[in-house]
Amino acid sequence: MKSKIIYCLNFLWTGFIAFSFPICFGWIFLDITGNSKGYSYDLGPEKDVSIMIGCIELLIWFALALPSNIYVFRKTLGKGKAYLLIPIVLYIALAVICVMITHGGWASYEKEVFNV
Repeated sequence: MKSKIIYCLNFLWTGFIAFSFPICFGWIFLDITGNSKGYSYDLGPEKDVSIMIGCIELLIWFALALPSNIYVFRKTLGKGKAYLLIPIVLYIALAVICVMITHGGWASYEKEVFNV
């Protein structure tokens, strides 16, 4: 019973991480590339600080996301390879839902993050 509770909590945390992944990715990407204040604004000497903050944010995101993801995927793989598709599809679906809700679709997400 205790392992099921731990699995359920890790699954919920993985779902939260999956939902927030596009937001975190965009934020970290803009910081690491030095475009955290927008593409038309020249950061100047603040660019080094922005890159360092982006690297720290990336490490924090890895520390929060990887342990629960690895736990969920390993436990699910233990049930069978066919069951491994469930967390993968759920992860992708939650990320897509986040992009649709918070950014209004792929076109505006690409424009905001990648300046496409």
